[in-house]
Amino acid sequence: MADLLRSIRSRLLHLRALFFIAVLVASPALAGEAEITRLEAQAHASMQQEPPDWEAARSAFEQAAAAGSSRAMSYVGWMYENGHGVLVDKLEAVRWYERAAQAGAHEFALKLGWMYLGGDGVAPSRATAEQWFQHAIDADHDPARIALASVLIADALGDKATERVPEARTLLETAFDGGERLAAFFLARIHVEGVGGHPVDRELGAYFTRIAAEDGHAQMQGWLAIMHAKGDGVPQDRMESAFWAALAASGGDQVGKRLHAAYATEMTDDERRQIMERSLQWMAQRGGAVK
Repeated sequence: MADLLRSIRSRLLHLRALFFIAVLVASPALAGEAEITRLEAQAHASMQQEPPDWEAARSAFEQAAAAGSSRAMSYVGWMYENGHGVLVDKLEAVRWYERAAQAGAHEFALKLGWMYLGGDGVAPSRATAEQWFQHAIDADHDPARIALASVLIADALGDKATERVPEARTLLETAFDGGERLAAFFLARIHVEGVGGHPVDRELGAYFTRIAAEDGHAQMQGWLAIMHAKGDGVPQDRMESAFWAALAASGGDQVGKRLHAAYATEMTDDERRQIMERSLQWMAQRGGAVK
């Protein structure tokens, strides 16, 4: 019996050893991620010192970057872009951002697109900017779709490459369907203004204008006020128009300010009170204020 128990114990110990070896062999990513987490925590602790120990932080981030962390790559780029512990070197920052983007940090592909578009620390290149936007789009990054679409719309508003407006619309529709409500602002412009010769669609324009207005965009609030004043794509409604004009005016929109001032002179005290109460309630729900 004793020999049997020793044999069973020996086999169990052997199986346990094989199990731990299998875990170590099968889970290098887990071990690597733990080391990355440790190095990044060390880097953040160094930055939080008073004064920050930028050299130690950069060293830890570079080690984490070498282990494959796109977060660490982007932090090193940020240090070079802003001169934290090093001389400002935007070309070096771009190199680190490119590494981060290639490693899956899609927001830095987007950042690179804007840097190349504006010549921010690099020679301006529209082609390279579009390549980086497309890099993020290919990874299904909706903010990059909005970015490229906004550039195409700006082109069309300047009477350039108007044939790409349908491409911009498709990018925006995909982003909007993905939950990016900012796309509504640009879709409203396409359908209301007929950007680049795109067909005007008053109902669709009003639909997207309302979404952007509800999200607090003052210009779109002014547009919606005008639409309700004229019955353009929406029911004609003086009080609804006055409400959106009040919000637009509060946000600094010049169209809203003019319309709000006109309503103020012609409305009754009770109507003005209703608009003010509704506007205050709307702002309170969104943490803003009405002027």
